Amino acid sequence: MIIDIFGAGAIGLLFYSKLISNDSSATIHLWTRTVEQASIMNQQGITIQTSTIDHHSEPQLWIPSATQNAYAIDELNNYSHIPKADYILVTVKQKDITADLVGKIQQRAGQHTRIICLQNGLRTDSLWPSPWQVYAAITTEGAKRMSINEIHHTGIGKTVIGSLSNLSSARVGNKTKSIDKEEQLLIQPLLNELQQAGFDIRLSNNIDKDIYRKLIINAVINPLTAIWRIMNGELLVSEQRLFVMQQLYNEVIEVYQAAGIESSSLWWEEILEVCRATSTNTSSMLADVLQGKTTEIEWINGSIIKMGQDYGIATPANYWVYHLVEAMNRQEDN
Repeated sequence: MIIDIFGAGAIGLLFYSKLISNDSSATIHLWTRTVEQASIMNQQGITIQTSTIDHHSEPQLWIPSATQNAYAIDELNNYSHIPKADYILVTVKQKDITADLVGKIQQRAGQHTRIICLQNGLRTDSLWPSPWQVYAAITTEGAKRMSINEIHHTGIGKTVIGSLSNLSSARVGNKTKSIDKEEQLLIQPLLNELQQAGFDIRLSNNIDKDIYRKLIINAVINPLTAIWRIMNGELLVSEQRLFVMQQLYNEVIEVYQAAGIESSSLWWEEILEVCRATSTNTSSMLADVLQGKTTEIEWINGSIIKMGQDYGIATPANYWVYHLVEAMNRQEDN
């Protein structure tokens, strides 16, 4: 079995490092954005810090260079001799899933390759041409990249995978299809590998709900931590902050209801619990802002704004946080 991972950020490195440290016959390839990152991992290995997760984990795990199969995406044409992947995990951020990247991923896909996209915002399956079976995946694993080849596994989470039914459209409200027994058999080898590597993973027949659940969590937590430059837990320290969170939440729920998207009355409490459980975590959006990188605000709160426009729902709170975050890293054109 061959598993390719595209994207060497925190989540990509987490999945890659845990898979290659697992005693398995599978071959794992990691495709990085830069030649430098691939070279460093191949020469120095990868270090995983796990000390804050539980008392049974090794505080630090070093995976030697001898086990590494890291390659730069831009040099993909140099590796055409490598057999095609059976499974491809796409762990890059929404903003980086472009037609050019999809074209490169296609070069690693065979006729029966399964492609799994881990995502924070609305799905981008419209970029994926047939004949490949594309899945969406949501994970709550916590990870922070400390350096090019070092990550901190900050929290154990769950990963959910579901099959997308309409690959030609990313229209809001499209329903995902149930995974039949034949498809379960085809995806099961990957699930087995991930479970053996220590991931809590399951298949979902309603991945849309999982996607929109994570979207509302991110739409409330991420922009506010980025704007206020605070850790997740600090959102809960005052009534004023909770009030702003509630405004964002209420708008998203109203948009979901107008769009016919299934929601849950428990989601508000789940958001508060995420803040408590990840109280010392830096959100991915805050990390991007601090590093001067473009954020995923377009695919998170921007998606909510667009959905609201489609269904005639005003989203002033989302509008303002969207523009505040956008203004942090964008200079006016001269």
